[in-house]
Amino acid sequence: MNTMKRRALAALSAIALVAPLSFANPVSARDGNSSRDDVGGTGNDINPQAVSKIKQGGTMNYVQVSLCPQFNGNAAGGNLVDCSTTMGPLLPFYTYFDGNGNLQVDKNYASSIKVSKVNGKQTVTYALNPKAVWTDGKSVTADDFISMWKALNGTNKAFAVISTTGYDKIESVVQGKTKFDVIVTFKETYADWQPLFGALKPASLTATPEAFNNSWKLAPSPTSGPFIWDGVDNTAKTISVKRNPKWWGEKSYLDRIVFKQVPQAAQIDALLNGEIDYMDVSIDANAVKRVRADKGKKVRLNTAVSPVWEHLTFGPLTGNAVTSDVAVRQALTMALDRQQIATAIQGPIVGKKNAVVLNNRIFMKGLYCNQDNSGSLGKRDLKAARAMLDKAGWTVGSDGIRSKNGVRLSIATKYPSGNDARRDIILLSTAMAKEVGIELVPTLVPSADYFVKHVTQPANFELAVFAWMGTAYPIASSPNLYKTDSAQNFPKISSALVDSLGVKANQILALPKRCELMNQMDKELWKLMPSIPLYQRPNAVAVNKNLANFGAFGYTSLDWTKVGFTK
Repeated sequence: MNTMKRRALAALSAIALVAPLSFANPVSARDGNSSRDDVGGTGNDINPQAVSKIKQGGTMNYVQVSLCPQFNGNAAGGNLVDCSTTMGPLLPFYTYFDGNGNLQVDKNYASSIKVSKVNGKQTVTYALNPKAVWTDGKSVTADDFISMWKALNGTNKAFAVISTTGYDKIESVVQGKTKFDVIVTFKETYADWQPLFGALKPASLTATPEAFNNSWKLAPSPTSGPFIWDGVDNTAKTISVKRNPKWWGEKSYLDRIVFKQVPQAAQIDALLNGEIDYMDVSIDANAVKRVRADKGKKVRLNTAVSPVWEHLTFGPLTGNAVTSDVAVRQALTMALDRQQIATAIQGPIVGKKNAVVLNNRIFMKGLYCNQDNSGSLGKRDLKAARAMLDKAGWTVGSDGIRSKNGVRLSIATKYPSGNDARRDIILLSTAMAKEVGIELVPTLVPSADYFVKHVTQPANFELAVFAWMGTAYPIASSPNLYKTDSAQNFPKISSALVDSLGVKANQILALPKRCELMNQMDKELWKLMPSIPLYQRPNAVAVNKNLANFGAFGYTSLDWTKVGFTK
């Protein structure tokens, strides 16, 4: 089984993830017996079908908003949903979440993963499957783990890593009795160790900064999964992977998966015309309406709880006299009627009663520990917003827009083309902000360029709308979005308290205390306001009615070897 569960940006314009990140958030796996107690609201909606009902062969056309610019998901530029989805069928994942949300070991890659205390230190031992090989014929061994840890632990700054989270907590990674035994020893207690070494990279990629940063920009090789690289067509805007003839696990049903770039606005027509087999409709009310009108003749609608959340995020503050003022960021938040925005965008999809605002950046609904941390900033309060701006020295001009020391209170606000939901978020926000004297200037960006040229490489915006794809390990993954000097902390807004809370929460095992610390972090973030949470999106997807074992995965994992078309 193979998937790709990782925090990333959700450019929901096309699939769901930061940018091109996608919804099917797989991890990988098969048999196992470990479980987690902090995942709630789990489950999926994927049209499960028995082997006898699935035909051998066929090509699945998987829609994306843009083609992946960097196939190394651990490197700068690669933490996009579209990259994650593309690499899901090609790389080793050692754990996965089954249909009930329980964590399992993928026996294709490891016979066991054991956690113990050795000389008082947390130790994780992997017994690798000797049958697992890279496409260059070399076995997957401890050397790959060792090399990946050295590249990601932050000691060599020449590696352009997107995050060192977890890897910087490891003291050593060594080979055990054989090259198929891996012993990982941590410097300190680290509860969320399970996602580490997911999407394992070959030692040839992680051996040098040059290889790590650049060698997978055009094509990934070698890989190790049920599918292998088949090619990219920059004219047709497609990436193809095909069944791995040397795969040692259960044979996949599909012959090929084609990742096809299609603008968001054109996706529903492409789906109904049979040009693609899947699209994310969680922010596309028109698409949902047309899917329902189809009445199951060509496509079906699958839904599940989603870890994806929409937000407005501030860009780099350096040199920006407007957004660097925390009073502006807080006042803008209070000026927005986030409930009205959620109802307008999500109401037609999930119903008005289920369209609710998100008041927690760490724990999504459906996860243990979710609570409202917004305090007085969570409700629309025009009087308080105006008073805050007055106190900060922003005075109202003749046109109703404020200024201070000759600087107009104006913020360029970027959104991607072909995405009606994000356009409407910006238009609604612009009208609301004007009521307190804040000018938001809607700035349209071609969707194919939105994340690559404006959001992530590097951050080039004052305010932008996009989504983050959360994970079942928010305590481990969330701090990287807000800690000082993190590549994913776009506005570079943080504090020593935020940093320390994230560190402390990851040094203990007691879940209630960990949740308490992370919720304390979120309360601090509401004061600092690096982003304005809007709402948590549902995992709503439209799928070819004949596609089996694929749909809305929620917090569970996608197994590409099980996906196929019904007979």
